[in-house]
Amino acid sequence: MAKLTSLKSEKRLLDRQAADGIRTHILEGILPAGGRLLETQLSEELEVSRGTVRAALAQLAREGLVQQVAFTRWQVSETSPRDAWELYTLRAALEGLAARLAAEHGVAADHKRLKSTVAELTRAVKDKRFDDVTDIDFRLHQEIVEIAKHRRLAEQHGFIMQQVRFHMVHSGFFPTDYAALVDEHAALIGAVIERQPDLAEQLAKSHNEAEVKLLAAHTEENPRVVAE
Repeated sequence: MAKLTSLKSEKRLLDRQAADGIRTHILEGILPAGGRLLETQLSEELEVSRGTVRAALAQLAREGLVQQVAFTRWQVSETSPRDAWELYTLRAALEGLAARLAAEHGVAADHKRLKSTVAELTRAVKDKRFDDVTDIDFRLHQEIVEIAKHRRLAEQHGFIMQQVRFHMVHSGFFPTDYAALVDEHAALIGAVIERQPDLAEQLAKSHNEAEVKLLAAHTEENPRVVAE
């Protein structure tokens, strides 16, 4: 049987590296929501060809971070209350299932890991390290998904969480009641550790339902966000 031609090449590596660089700037808010992306400028800054930049932007478009407008130009995706609703309702469904599976299948080592992360979250809130709080919050949910041992769920969750982070950064939305955030996560982790799948699923979903209401309200009030 004839072998397939290898797809590994320096160009493909450059495509991924260019996408990584542009993605980082988008997720950190350096490139603003709705901002135009010029292939020529990106090519010069990254010191790669426009073809490489175009391939990188196409990848980011598949991730929902970039849009091609009328097939003529590229721009960073925009945020809206509708986007927030779609993301958080889908996140709720995924994390609800993940919490149920984690409660059913988690082992002692998993429980120890979750307790450690909740303790880390609590310390960050106490020390008012709010940038760290966001990162730890995301990591905690990722750990629950990993414990669920559901590969396709994990893939889709990673994709959605990247867009959630995008919306948080570009809408300027972050939690205001950090004490409540700690309590909610502690209750969720408690249900997972105590092997209460129904409760774990309910808490994961209700957490996201509250978040989507807050984010939708915030984006409607924030003049930097483009509403539909």
